[in-house]
This record gives sequence, structure tokens and C-alpha cells, in this order.
Amino acid sequence: MRKIVMMSALALAVAGCANQQGGGPQVRDLSEASKAVERSPEYRVKEGDTLYGIAWQHNLDYREVAAINNIEPPYRINPGQTIALREGAETSSASASASSDTGSSGAVARGLAPDASASSDDQEMDWLLPDDSAIERNQRISAERGAVDAAQDVADAASEAPREEVVAAESAPEPESEPEQEPESESEPRQTEQAQAETESAPEDDDADEQTASASDDDASSDRDGRTYTPAETIDWQWPSDGDVVSEFGQGDSITAGIDIAGEKGQSVRAAGPGIVVYAGSGVRGYGNLILLKHNDQFLSAYAHNDSLNVSENDVVEAGEVIATMGDSDAEDVRLHFEVRQEGQPQDPLEFLPSR
Repeated sequence: MRKIVMMSALALAVAGCANQQGGGPQVRDLSEASKAVERSPEYRVKEGDTLYGIAWQHNLDYREVAAINNIEPPYRINPGQTIALREGAETSSASASASSDTGSSGAVARGLAPDASASSDDQEMDWLLPDDSAIERNQRISAERGAVDAAQDVADAASEAPREEVVAAESAPEPESEPEQEPESESEPRQTEQAQAETESAPEDDDADEQTASASDDDASSDRDGRTYTPAETIDWQWPSDGDVVSEFGQGDSITAGIDIAGEKGQSVRAAGPGIVVYAGSGVRGYGNLILLKHNDQFLSAYAHNDSLNVSENDVVEAGEVIATMGDSDAEDVRLHFEVRQEGQPQDPLEFLPSR
């Protein structure tokens, strides 16, 4: 009996030592923090927040959050307003809406449409349209480009005049006197004129290349201004960037809502499908410089940790269009964090992206 008691005491002592030593490296389970956020009953709006960003951070459908809080399109919310994330939570939506309607001078969290005057039948699909400032900017860019083109035409016409004189001089009949000097006098001036023409044309070609590259960048922005949003019936998903997948959906002990793609700083980040930008900023904790792209009423995609953002909210983009550059904002190294949400719920992006 005494032997059994001693063996039991020894076992307890060994177990106690193991607990004190930690039994191996400590692993931080990020899923607990994520679950705590998801269980939050309400959220207090900060300056720069949007309803889309709040819903995304809490793994909710933006339409559900809007319905709970009786917020109509274009989903305008105010700093200090309390947004209920669960049915039954108390909110300050009525007071916040009242301050907005009376023209409060305080900062207003971003909405997504110029106004909410559209009928209820049109609001669901047609309220995400380019705003008046975007249209004015497009018209201004077009007018400026027209003026530049006109100036270039005048410059081209002026540069062509000396060339026409050279051609006329070459076609004029040679004098009949001193025929023995005709080969020398004819070849030397022509070679000189040809060299001058090549010298003059070289910088013009370089300038043309630079103007073409600059025009292509401007065209991408101006073309975007003239687009209107139409929900995609089907989405032909494309990879948002080149690089190896270094973290997969639900990989390891910590749950991740998407995948991580390794790359270099400044590398292009492209839209995985057509849609409209419903969030572009750094206000969603843990995502750094983030873009949320709405493809239709079911699907949204996210592009996080970017270095720079090439689009703004309300921009309509096409599949494969460059929307950002890869970076390490709110990340330990350079990578693109890519997510797909269906009706607010995270999905495995690898189930939608083509195999490669």
C-alpha cells in the first residue's frame, strides 16, 4: 500500500513540473480574438467607418446589419453612432440619423452613394453609381486632353513645314552648269538632310512613347469614371496576384478567413472579378490598407496589407484590373491577404480560383 502511495505522489510531482515548464512553446490562438469580435453585440462608429467595413470585420452580411439598424441605402452612418450587430441590441441609430438630417457639422462616416433619393425599387441595385464629382472630373480630364491634343496638332503641323521644303528642294531640277560636280553636290546635301531628319525624329519618338504611357495611366482612371455598376451574374474568378500561397484557409490552429500570397513590395494586385469598390482604406483592424470589392449581392472579395491603393470607393473595376500594390501594412512581411465572402460568411478562396 505504501508503495502505491509513493508512486502516486511521484506522478503528481512530475505532472506539476511539466505544467511549470509550460510543456513546449506557447501558441497564440487568434481564433479566440476573432470569436470575441464576432460575439460583440454592438459597435461604436469611428470616423472613416463604413457599414461594409463594420460588417466585414464582424463576419456579417452588410444587408443584415443595415436591416437590424433600419439603415437605408446609401448606408450613411455617423461617428459616435452605436450599430447593433445582433437582434435586440440597443442602438443610437435614431439620434445619429436625426443629427445627419439636420445638417450636423461634425465628421460623418463615409456612405457610398451621392444621395438616397432613388425609389425603393431602384435602391437595391442602382444606387451604387458614380457621384457628381467623378463625372465632373471625367469631363475636366476630357477637356484638358482635348486641349493638349490640339496643341500637339499645331506643333506637328509646324514641324512638317520644313520637311516639305526639303522635299521640294530635292525634287527641283539640278543646274545644267558644271555637270562634272553633280555626284558630289547631290549626295552630300542629301546625306546631311537625312541625318538631320533622323536626329529630329528621334526625340519625337521618345516623347511619343512617354505620352502614350502617361495617357494609358490616365485612361484607366478616366474610363473608370464613366462606368456604372452592374452586378455580375457569374464571376470568372482570377488570381489577384502572382506568388506562392504561404497560408491557406483554416490552416493550423488559428483560423484564417482567407489565403496569403507571398510577393514583393510594389507588385500588382488585381481585381479577382468585376465589381464596385465599397471600401478603400485602413480602418479595419488587422487588415492594413484594405480594398473590399462587391461583385454582386452574394459575393464580396477583400485585398489586404497593400502598400498603395489605386482605387477609391464607388470606383467600378473590371476583372484583372490593377487596384493596388502589394505591401506589408499591418503584416509581418510583404504579402497579399485575399478573402472571399458569400453572404457575409468567409469561404475558401481556393475553391473559387482556377488551379495553377
